[in-house]
Amino acid sequence: MNFCDKLQKIRKENNITQEQLADKLNVSRQAVSKWESGTAYPDTEKLIQISKLFKVSLDDLINDKNDITKNSDKKKFNFMETFDMIFESIRKVFSMFFAMKFWEKVKFLLEMAFVVLAIYLAASLINTVILSIIRRIFAFLPYKIYNVIDYFVYTILYIVWLILGVMFFIRVLKIRYLDYYVIVKDDSIDTPVVEEPIKELKANKETKIVIRDPAHSGSAFFAGIAKAIVFLFKCFCIILLIPIVVTFVALICLLVISLIYLFGGLFFNGISIAIIGGIFFTYLLIKFIYNVIFNQKLNYLKMFIIFIASISLMGIGVGLSFASLSSFETYNGVEDEKITTILDVKMKDNFTMEEIVKASDDKIVIDDNLKDIKIDVLSNKNYIPYIYTYHMYDPEYENNVEMSMVLVDENEFEIIKNFAEDIKKKRINQNGYGSDYEIDKIYISRDNLNKLKDVYKKLDD
Repeated sequence: MNFCDKLQKIRKENNITQEQLADKLNVSRQAVSKWESGTAYPDTEKLIQISKLFKVSLDDLINDKNDITKNSDKKKFNFMETFDMIFESIRKVFSMFFAMKFWEKVKFLLEMAFVVLAIYLAASLINTVILSIIRRIFAFLPYKIYNVIDYFVYTILYIVWLILGVMFFIRVLKIRYLDYYVIVKDDSIDTPVVEEPIKELKANKETKIVIRDPAHSGSAFFAGIAKAIVFLFKCFCIILLIPIVVTFVALICLLVISLIYLFGGLFFNGISIAIIGGIFFTYLLIKFIYNVIFNQKLNYLKMFIIFIASISLMGIGVGLSFASLSSFETYNGVEDEKITTILDVKMKDNFTMEEIVKASDDKIVIDDNLKDIKIDVLSNKNYIPYIYTYHMYDPEYENNVEMSMVLVDENEFEIIKNFAEDIKKKRINQNGYGSDYEIDKIYISRDNLNKLKDVYKKLDD
């Protein structure tokens, strides 16, 4: 709503005629009529008198993006309206910046850079401390579960600091600068005018400088940028929505699984509560992103209640689970659970294995009847050993040299199964739920062993 429409509206709402308003402002009725028709604009002193007379803020009175009446649906917030307000603030910052003198611009940039640096350092320090504590607490968990928790906590901390950092930056910008500048749209002038500081407003610390902008020349430019950014942001939201929905479904599946162990002890009860909190939290994210994409109004009170409830449930659930750990026993189950896996390795030309070449004599069993190689690998049952092969180029050979090594993959299902069973029995494997593999025996012919050593020696040279 433009200033002329606002003035006419609040004047009529207060049952004041143009003549009466003119008398109160000590101007002619024709002046008030021109203001309401948009053919003229009052000076700053008259704007102050109008704002005081009708008890509205100067910013609400002259800012086209703000309304002077209370909205009954104010508790609901539209994302597009928020975006418009953000770009209006950006436009105001640009107008303010270009109205500054050179040294004022330098001071402004240095102060804002210092604020950004301070936020970054504070976030880095606190995140390092929190992540260090979290990683120590969850160190006993299986590697994959530990990684998921670590990534989840890191992501939450990143999002929280991003939101808090932006809020703090805007707050500092508003207190230090924006509150001291008012931009007035005045089509009766041809060039921007920076007025002298107003003593009355300066004394009340409401504003310091008034900038009269003739036609908001940058409005169309910012409007175009705003539309482009809104489109890209919505595309990003759609992409972001996919993993969040997958997480939501996964949490529901985990909740069903955890309910099976509901009577397995306090630990599983806590996990179930924490998962319910996670479901509420992901639902909140899905609801928020949906409203953003389709320009729906947001009920911030309802969202805040759901957010607090989800965080509380996750906190209570994690707290109950860790409280139950004090009654758990620890045991060493690695040695007893090691199994032997036989791996077959096909012998080829220009082929070598460092693990065989450098193996000790007690691990090598010579069998001249073997064409290929057999390797006995000792590993925890939670691991699956296999042969990994790659190629190395060497100019002395016509073909690339083929290299192989023994690696292991986690048997994720077995790890989670063993972990769940141990938790149900109130015990924790102090050596974790996986172990490093070990080559027990290597069965190979003498000729093949010498070939492997010769190829490896040439590569090493």
